[in-house]
Amino acid sequence: MTPEPGWARRWQLTAPLAALSRPVRADWPEAAGPPAPEAAPAGRAIPVHLGGAAARQVDGTTCGSAVLVMLAAAGDPALAAWLETGALPAGPAGLPPELPAEPEGLDAAGRFAAAQHRVKEATARRALGPLPWPRALGTPPWTAARAARFPGVRYRVRPVDDGAAGVHGVLAAVLHATRRGLPVPLYTGGDARSGLGAAVPRHVVLAVPPPPEARHRDSAVLDVYEPSGGAVHRVPLAALVGRTRPHPALGGWTHVCVALLPVPTREPAPRCGPGPHRSDWGGRTGDRPGSGSGPCRTT
Repeated sequence: MTPEPGWARRWQLTAPLAALSRPVRADWPEAAGPPAPEAAPAGRAIPVHLGGAAARQVDGTTCGSAVLVMLAAAGDPALAAWLETGALPAGPAGLPPELPAEPEGLDAAGRFAAAQHRVKEATARRALGPLPWPRALGTPPWTAARAARFPGVRYRVRPVDDGAAGVHGVLAAVLHATRRGLPVPLYTGGDARSGLGAAVPRHVVLAVPPPPEARHRDSAVLDVYEPSGGAVHRVPLAALVGRTRPHPALGGWTHVCVALLPVPTREPAPRCGPGPHRSDWGGRTGDRPGSGSGPCRTT
């Protein structure tokens, strides 16, 4: 098989038996040659592209929005195709909720940016009962769980204390979910020793399923998409516990603070937004202020 230019290879975010390829692509430098799937060592960042543009958050407050767009694209071929090529879906199903009101005429970077802004608006609405969430504070975990969509599951907020014994069970659940083809959003931050501002969640990343052929599928290793750098990092699970130094996979923070764990559901994935065949993002039982961690600034 002839490799794509630049030794580009698809980075599968979904289960191995996915019928359609997804738009997330990892490009290795030509000088390095095409690596074997297992050749990416822990700590090495693999750049991720959408339609040829770097898949980065558009500003300092949209890490959560970028993660939610990538999560949705992993399970929605219509959104994936639009992000990759700009093609709009045909038929009665309607437009994905992440698309802006005017989705045509944008380049690849503009499409990802517009989707982030659309998600940012949706997650800010009704975040504090009838009140909106301050835009400067990013995306709170409970509205991220409300807006997160992937076929067959909904997401619930699970606080993480990596100084407690239960952290191993939470991280094991994250690892198990990715091995089943389910991406998992993770909030990261510091700890109280650096002040209260660091102890609350400050950034959002996405644990993603490894490529089907990767040898580390049988190991306790996570692949983590980090949106500020627009790259996937390969991290041993043990390296995420009891950290005292920042880690690039965590966006330069030290700890995983909150996990949005997938829960099976028979409910169809929500399709919403302005325009025909859409409705607004709706809440679910348990997805309300106070159901997860406290207020956070996800920058």
